[in-house]
Amino acid sequence: MIRGFYAAKTGMIAQQNALNTIGNNVANINTLGFKPQVTAFASLLYENIDGGAGTQISTGHGAKVQKVGIDFTQGELEPTRRELDCAIDGDGFFGVLNRETNLTTYTRDGVFHISVEGDQKFLVDVVGNYVLGKDRNPLNVTAGYDSEQIGIFSFPNAYGLELLGSNQFAQTNRSGQPQIDNVSILRPGYLESSATDSATEMVKVLEANSAFSFNSRILQSTDEMEKTVNQLR
Repeated sequence: MIRGFYAAKTGMIAQQNALNTIGNNVANINTLGFKPQVTAFASLLYENIDGGAGTQISTGHGAKVQKVGIDFTQGELEPTRRELDCAIDGDGFFGVLNRETNLTTYTRDGVFHISVEGDQKFLVDVVGNYVLGKDRNPLNVTAGYDSEQIGIFSFPNAYGLELLGSNQFAQTNRSGQPQIDNVSILRPGYLESSATDSATEMVKVLEANSAFSFNSRILQSTDEMEKTVNQLR
């Protein structure tokens, strides 16, 4: 009974984490270029017990969240008629150099502006960080803006990217080094909408809610059985 108690507990924790992920996806349904996260589960350790007559019975110890991955499904491209807005049709990312940390991150958010710094002009993102050109340096637009100079980067394994928050990703050993992406197509005057699908997220909420309630009932029943056994002693 104690085993059932803790197995139900791990199931509830796993489903609560899944609900948190879904909540984050729904909260970003209007975030440009947002990629929803997906929760994957795994069983905890199985144990074989003697079932009699030479048979073995496998019993589990609950479930856990194995990984929270990223769904890189292409979002819809919405026309804005704004020259500096850009969207990527394909698997690539924009490269952004952080002014404060001097670290390069990657994003699908293509809301760009021009920053005037002395007698120089640079293309920057919505928070003022430098957008990288095809030469991997901050894109200088003093001589004029040309969207064809914006760098698009891809990774050998995009699923290995680390999600930093604020719609930014960082390369990791699993993602591999960024490469110039000559396959993805840049769409000036467009922005990519969030890839979160409200209907899909609602279905996930119902599934996770049902699983959470089921584990809750198991935990409650196990607790009541434990009380009954204690009263018999």
